[in-house]
Amino acid sequence: MAKSSKPRKRKLARPKFRRLNEEELLFRSQAKQYFRVLDLTMDVSQNQHSIDTDGRGVRAVKIFTRQTLSAMSLSSILPNLSADKDPDVALWDVSSIASITRNILETYLAIFYSGIENISDEEAELRFFIGQLHRNREWYLVHKSNISGIETLNKFEEGMKEQKERIKAHSYLINLTHAQKNKALKGDEIYYTKVDFEEKVSICSELRAEYQLLSNFVHPLPLSIERIDNDRGRGTSNIYDISYSLGCIEIATKYLAASTLGIIDHFPDQLGKIFDNKTKPIRELLLTNEFNKSSQGTQ
Repeated sequence: MAKSSKPRKRKLARPKFRRLNEEELLFRSQAKQYFRVLDLTMDVSQNQHSIDTDGRGVRAVKIFTRQTLSAMSLSSILPNLSADKDPDVALWDVSSIASITRNILETYLAIFYSGIENISDEEAELRFFIGQLHRNREWYLVHKSNISGIETLNKFEEGMKEQKERIKAHSYLINLTHAQKNKALKGDEIYYTKVDFEEKVSICSELRAEYQLLSNFVHPLPLSIERIDNDRGRGTSNIYDISYSLGCIEIATKYLAASTLGIIDHFPDQLGKIFDNKTKPIRELLLTNEFNKSSQGTQ
């Protein structure tokens, strides 16, 4: 009796999509670099717990945890230009990409300032006192807006008055510039200005221009809506939004890499030994983009 032959399974034909244009190819290439950095970032984040360090070190790794989450969030909204996806249905939400990119930029500044910058114990103490004042000032405003009892508000006011006096009397305050002193006495958490960062950290050499660019997309007015027309600003693929998204992802990649390498280099015994080989391609990436001098928070 003849054996019945089994019907052959037909291979499903993959849908064919149009080829990516030059701008899309550039974005996909840069996005791949971003994901390489993100992979290292997530690995470091998983291994940074239980590190024996001082208060600044603890603050640095806490801020780095937030950086990791922001970086993961950005990865989830980037247009997917893989071969099995239709490029014409990709969402180019420049404003959201710019918003999270600005968060990544600002978080790097916080990591550098609050954790990995090489400063004296005296200056570190002043920054700690200013941080306490900033935190209490923000909580005071929250309680005040929620119409908390007068007793609660009075306690905050008394505490902030004492903290301001402690900052005024601190021995390191005299070393700050006039602008920095004003920020410190107001309780601004970071007394560096953008100009200060540009002068102190190589990676921040274009900080003001980068921040201005990102902010113009983040704010609902005025430039972010003035540029909307039949093509631009509607989430569809067009040369303008692709170009701006490319600029954002380049900025995000740079500051995320600097954050991750900065944390690794700040803990050479705990993290440096683990990730020495994995950091090499990221350092080469920064070197290629001439950001290598600042990847370790050097001045």
